[in-house]
Amino acid sequence: MIRQTARWINPESQHQFDMTPTRTWQNTAGRYCPEYTVATVIGGRQQQSQGTACMQPDGNWQIVS
Repeated sequence: MIRQTARWINPESQHQFDMTPTRTWQNTAGRYCPEYTVATVIGGRQQQSQGTACMQPDGNWQIVS
C-alpha cells in the first residue's frame, strides 16, 4: 500500500485528486495511520498537501493532521 497512488476525479467538477500513502504507523490505540500526500489539479494548476489519517473501528478514516 505504501507509495501506491489512488486517483479520484470529481464527476461534477472534473477536479483530479491523487493520494499517495508515504509512511504507515500505529497510534497508541493500535489503529492503522498512514501519512499521505495529495496532488490536486484544479483549473489546470497542481497543488500538493500532506496529512495523516487513522482508520476508525467502524472502517471509516479520520484525518488527524
